[in-house]
Amino acid sequence: MSAKHTVFDSRHLPRALELDDWEVLEDFYITFLQQLEEFLQLVDSAVSPMGLEEQRHHAHKLGSSCRTVGATALASLLEKLEELCRSTADADMRSKLLTEIAGLGANTRDQVASHLSAAGGD
Repeated sequence: MSAKHTVFDSRHLPRALELDDWEVLEDFYITFLQQLEEFLQLVDSAVSPMGLEEQRHHAHKLGSSCRTVGATALASLLEKLEELCRSTADADMRSKLLTEIAGLGANTRDQVASHLSAAGGD
Protein backbone atom coordinates (compact mmCIF):
# COMPACT_ATOMS: atom_id res chain seq x y z
CA MET A 1 0.00 0.00 0.00
CA SER A 2 1.50 3.32 -1.02
CA ALA A 3 1.72 6.32 1.30
CA LYS A 4 -0.24 8.41 -1.20
CA HIS A 5 -3.11 5.93 -1.08
CA THR A 6 -3.30 6.00 2.72
CA VAL A 7 -3.36 9.80 3.03
CA PHE A 8 -7.03 10.10 2.08
CA ASP A 9 -9.60 7.44 1.20
CA SER A 10 -12.40 9.20 -0.68
CA ARG A 11 -14.59 6.09 -0.40
CA HIS A 12 -14.55 6.07 3.40
CA LEU A 13 -17.08 8.80 4.22
CA PRO A 14 -19.84 7.62 1.84
CA ARG A 15 -19.44 4.06 3.19
CA ALA A 16 -19.36 5.19 6.81
CA LEU A 17 -22.49 7.31 6.42
CA GLU A 18 -24.12 4.78 4.09
CA LEU A 19 -25.20 7.47 1.67
CA ASP A 20 -24.28 9.00 -1.62
CA ASP A 21 -25.98 12.39 -1.24
CA TRP A 22 -23.22 14.69 -2.49
CA GLU A 23 -24.56 17.76 -0.68
CA VAL A 24 -24.27 16.03 2.70
CA LEU A 25 -20.83 14.64 1.89
CA GLU A 26 -19.70 18.03 0.61
CA ASP A 27 -20.69 19.64 3.92
CA PHE A 28 -18.56 17.11 5.81
CA TYR A 29 -15.55 17.74 3.57
CA ILE A 30 -15.90 21.53 3.73
CA THR A 31 -16.17 21.47 7.53
CA PHE A 32 -13.17 19.17 7.72
CA LEU A 33 -11.09 21.43 5.48
CA GLN A 34 -11.99 24.46 7.61
CA GLN A 35 -10.97 22.65 10.82
CA LEU A 36 -7.76 21.39 9.25
CA GLU A 37 -6.83 24.83 7.91
CA GLU A 38 -7.42 26.43 11.33
CA PHE A 39 -5.21 23.79 12.95
CA LEU A 40 -2.44 24.21 10.37
CA GLN A 41 -2.49 27.97 10.95
CA LEU A 42 -2.14 27.41 14.69
CA VAL A 43 0.78 25.05 14.13
CA ASP A 44 2.50 27.57 11.85
CA SER A 45 1.89 30.52 14.17
CA ALA A 46 5.17 31.80 15.56
CA VAL A 47 3.36 34.62 17.32
CA SER A 48 1.35 32.48 19.70
CA PRO A 49 2.44 28.82 19.69
CA MET A 50 0.00 26.32 21.16
CA GLY A 51 0.55 25.13 24.69
CA LEU A 52 0.38 21.50 25.76
CA GLU A 53 -3.32 21.47 26.63
CA GLU A 54 -4.28 23.35 23.47
CA GLN A 55 -2.29 20.85 21.39
CA ARG A 56 -4.05 17.93 23.11
CA HIS A 57 -7.48 19.48 22.58
CA HIS A 58 -6.93 20.19 18.88
CA ALA A 59 -5.28 16.82 18.25
CA HIS A 60 -8.28 15.04 19.77
CA LYS A 61 -10.87 17.11 17.92
CA LEU A 62 -9.17 17.02 14.52
CA GLY A 63 -8.20 13.35 14.90
CA SER A 64 -11.87 12.42 15.13
CA SER A 65 -12.67 14.49 12.04
CA CYS A 66 -9.82 12.85 10.15
CA ARG A 67 -11.15 9.39 10.90
CA THR A 68 -14.64 10.45 9.80
CA VAL A 69 -13.57 11.63 6.35
CA GLY A 70 -11.00 8.89 5.70
CA ALA A 71 -7.74 10.68 6.48
CA THR A 72 -6.41 7.87 8.66
CA ALA A 73 -2.69 8.62 8.29
CA LEU A 74 -3.18 12.12 9.71
CA ALA A 75 -5.52 10.75 12.39
CA SER A 76 -2.77 8.38 13.53
CA LEU A 77 -0.24 11.20 13.89
CA LEU A 78 -2.76 13.31 15.79
CA GLU A 79 -3.38 10.38 18.15
CA LYS A 80 0.37 10.22 18.79
CA LEU A 81 0.38 13.94 19.56
CA GLU A 82 -2.54 13.52 21.93
CA GLU A 83 -0.70 10.70 23.71
CA LEU A 84 2.47 12.80 23.98
CA CYS A 85 0.44 15.64 25.48
CA ARG A 86 -1.21 13.31 28.00
CA SER A 87 2.19 12.01 29.08
CA THR A 88 3.50 15.61 29.15
CA ALA A 89 6.28 14.75 26.73
CA ASP A 90 8.88 17.45 26.28
CA ALA A 91 8.17 20.31 23.92
CA ASP A 92 10.96 19.27 21.53
CA MET A 93 9.38 15.87 20.95
CA ARG A 94 5.96 17.41 20.37
CA SER A 95 7.43 20.06 18.09
CA LYS A 96 9.00 17.43 15.83
CA LEU A 97 5.69 15.61 15.61
CA LEU A 98 3.84 18.86 14.89
CA THR A 99 6.21 19.47 11.97
CA GLU A 100 5.38 16.04 10.59
CA ILE A 101 1.67 16.65 11.15
CA ALA A 102 1.86 20.00 9.33
CA GLY A 103 3.43 18.37 6.26
CA LEU A 104 0.95 15.50 6.15
CA GLY A 105 -1.88 17.90 6.98
CA ALA A 106 -1.07 20.06 3.96
CA ASN A 107 -0.93 16.96 1.74
CA THR A 108 -4.24 15.73 3.18
CA ARG A 109 -5.84 19.16 2.69
CA ASP A 110 -4.75 19.17 -0.95
CA GLN A 111 -6.11 15.68 -1.59
CA VAL A 112 -9.46 16.35 0.10
CA ALA A 113 -9.80 19.69 -1.73
CA SER A 114 -8.97 17.98 -5.03
CA HIS A 115 -11.58 15.30 -4.37
CA LEU A 116 -14.13 17.96 -3.39
CA SER A 117 -13.45 19.88 -6.59
CA ALA A 118 -13.51 16.83 -8.85
CA ALA A 119 -16.57 15.19 -7.29
CA GLY A 120 -18.46 18.48 -7.15
CA GLY A 121 -17.93 18.94 -10.86
CA ASP A 122 -19.73 15.68 -11.74
